[in-house]
Amino acid sequence: MYKTSTEIKVGLFVLAAILVVGWMAMRLGTLKSYRESYYQIDAVFDQVTGLKEGVAVEIAGISVGHVGRIALFQDKAKVTMLILNGVTLPVDTHAYIKSQGILGDKYVDLVPGMRAAETIPPGGELKNATSAEDLTVLVEKLGAVADDLKKLTTALTADGGDEDIRTILRNVREVSESLNELAKANGPNLTSSLSNLEKASRNLEQITDKISRGEGSLGQLINSDALIGDVRSALSTIGDIAEKINSGQGTIGRLVNDDTTINKIDEVLTGVNEYISEGNAVSVALDFRVDFMTRYSFVKGSAGVKIFTSPDRYYLLGVTADYFGSYERKDFSSDSGNWVLESRNRSRLKINAQIAQRFYNFVIRGGVIESGGGVGVDYYLFDDDLTLTFEAFSGDFDHNPHLRAMATYRLWKFMYISAGYDDFISDLHRASPFFGIGFFFTDDDLKLLFGSAGSLLGS
Repeated sequence: MYKTSTEIKVGLFVLAAILVVGWMAMRLGTLKSYRESYYQIDAVFDQVTGLKEGVAVEIAGISVGHVGRIALFQDKAKVTMLILNGVTLPVDTHAYIKSQGILGDKYVDLVPGMRAAETIPPGGELKNATSAEDLTVLVEKLGAVADDLKKLTTALTADGGDEDIRTILRNVREVSESLNELAKANGPNLTSSLSNLEKASRNLEQITDKISRGEGSLGQLINSDALIGDVRSALSTIGDIAEKINSGQGTIGRLVNDDTTINKIDEVLTGVNEYISEGNAVSVALDFRVDFMTRYSFVKGSAGVKIFTSPDRYYLLGVTADYFGSYERKDFSSDSGNWVLESRNRSRLKINAQIAQRFYNFVIRGGVIESGGGVGVDYYLFDDDLTLTFEAFSGDFDHNPHLRAMATYRLWKFMYISAGYDDFISDLHRASPFFGIGFFFTDDDLKLLFGSAGSLLGS
């Protein structure tokens, strides 16, 4: 009797503990039902390959719900989404199926529309839905391209095709060697000529436009007969002046016909040119770095060029590829009221344009950092092998500034490693530690690399 009573007490105690734990879980929201936190809307897609139940539903990169159920509906896919209470969607909201990167998981991205006064009610249907491009279609297209290449190679290798290919390759090699020698001998002149030709083309286009509209002296000359007499008179006067110059009359005539004056001017210009070249030597360096953001498991890459106008001053120009992209804000107003649409552009390149000045071991930078105004400070240690960096720049609108602290250490002449903490006061929960690797090439390194590459191509 005593044993049975004890077992009943233990059983009642365990049951009471389970009920208490369940009640606490319900109170803390662990088992909160969908009806208490979400409302349901439906969307019909042509196909939902790769989309799974439970994946996130986002607006401007922020999760506002998840996919509750996927079912077949009239040869299409009907997706039931559970949206957080308090998030209202205009009736012209558009739904897209996207993926995190090329091979990442699929998710549903909602872009709110303009008709904010009319919203989708609970249980309603979202009319605008766009499916993601099926990877199978891309694979089939690549397969067709491979078949075409196979047919081409078969045709080339048949009936003496091998000899034809070898002949073509020899000709291509000879042309490549000739072009390489031409580029080495006339590279700077050719680049300057092409640049001048482009400028001349733009100027010529502007001039012809003005002439066709009758603007300027030449335009008036073509469109007005009254200026013909003046032009003829001016040409006659110019002919007289040229004849005097050719005969050595006047200051310009003596200057043109007297070699002593020309030689003195040439000496002066040569000295000035040497002075300017020595005082304004410019060097260039390329910097590439990739950082792995440990919190979000994505890579953030940057590339830039440093233009040194002196050993302690340089200009930095470059781009940064950021997974989060940039936020865009649009303000709308109508008779029904005013509202703001905030959206995020993923994988957008951000611009860097800064000027830097070095003071002993400190470098102070300022300008544009990742498409926002900001400043940066670098502190160099151990013969510039170790660099401590702090950057602060404006983030997205109505959000905290973007702060980053990092350290880089140069392992070899061309390579260095980095580690730090990015956006650590973000109010969008983007703070993340990171580590990465970078490569740094000076203009001397680039000359050596391109010179070696040219030698290999010419051999």
